[in-house]
Amino acid sequence: METMEPRTALLIGALCVGIAFGAVSRLSAFCFRSAVLELLARRVGFQVLAWIAAIALAVALTQGLAYFEIVDLSESIYLGTSLAWLSIATGGVIFGIGMILARGCGARHMVLLAGGNLRSAIVLSVLGITAYMTLRGILAIPRTTLEELGTLDLAAFDLDSQALPAIIGVEEAGLVIAALLVVATIAMFIKRRGERLALSAALTGMAIGLLIASGWYVTGVIGFDEFEPVRTQSLTFTAPVGNAIQYLMTYTGASADFGIVAVAGVILGAFAIAVVRGQWHLEGFETPHQLLRYVGGGALMGFGGVLALGCTVGAGISGVSTLSIGSILAIISILGGAFIGDILVRRDFAPRPQEVLPAE
Repeated sequence: METMEPRTALLIGALCVGIAFGAVSRLSAFCFRSAVLELLARRVGFQVLAWIAAIALAVALTQGLAYFEIVDLSESIYLGTSLAWLSIATGGVIFGIGMILARGCGARHMVLLAGGNLRSAIVLSVLGITAYMTLRGILAIPRTTLEELGTLDLAAFDLDSQALPAIIGVEEAGLVIAALLVVATIAMFIKRRGERLALSAALTGMAIGLLIASGWYVTGVIGFDEFEPVRTQSLTFTAPVGNAIQYLMTYTGASADFGIVAVAGVILGAFAIAVVRGQWHLEGFETPHQLLRYVGGGALMGFGGVLALGCTVGAGISGVSTLSIGSILAIISILGGAFIGDILVRRDFAPRPQEVLPAE
């Protein structure tokens, strides 16, 4: 890629990362909603283990890239000097509720869409349009209102970033935190080394974590252009879905970016796996009530995801990999919202099944 124009290299890198993410997610059924349901069932199964491994490796690799100055994370959306804590927390809760209503987050629905699930097509359409409305449309009014009501200026505390190392005041803190996470994760998997499920979860999580770090590397190194700089970012699936829809409608006057191409890559990668494994078949809604539930979930995820500065992958792994306190707040809020959403959907506290299946 050294002989290519930076923009071309950036888009090719985004496509490769997206395809790999889609393939891994389709093969493993990687799903944050299922991880939440495992926790609600008071068990640590495949999904929880995979997410822990993904976060641990993503943090370790990303902090390594930042510490050795391979990638500059300072301009990332997650590390600004203003912490919009109210909109992040509110958005996280809203996103979590929507994820439960729609039976999956944006990333999961892209994977399902690639397998012929028309319900996911509706969810992603509503999610993307709502996200775009929140960024640039009428829903920007409540978004900016929440930001004005609850934003903490970290510069007033002599902080130039909301990353934990900057707050602690020790440059090596990121590496220390990453090392502790990795050691704790390895210890957890060693205790379960005899389980086939644990090995599969570890491999899945490691693949996802590597892809998150790859996203940072693609935008921060491969696609770096000092004449036309782009914001350093990694995988996220809320605003990019809205941007992808807008791009398809205004193709002749628009240009693709990392997020848009990554979205296309995820769908292509998941589609390839679905076809090869004979899993591609059309599915639709069974009742009007089901349609209403999925549309409502998609709208809540689109609005909440923009407020929280990301989805379960965007804020939950990419953002957390930067050790941003805003992203940590976002994923905790999404988890809380998912718990609330589960109560709203079930409306009871009946015991949950031992086996938690990912969204379909």
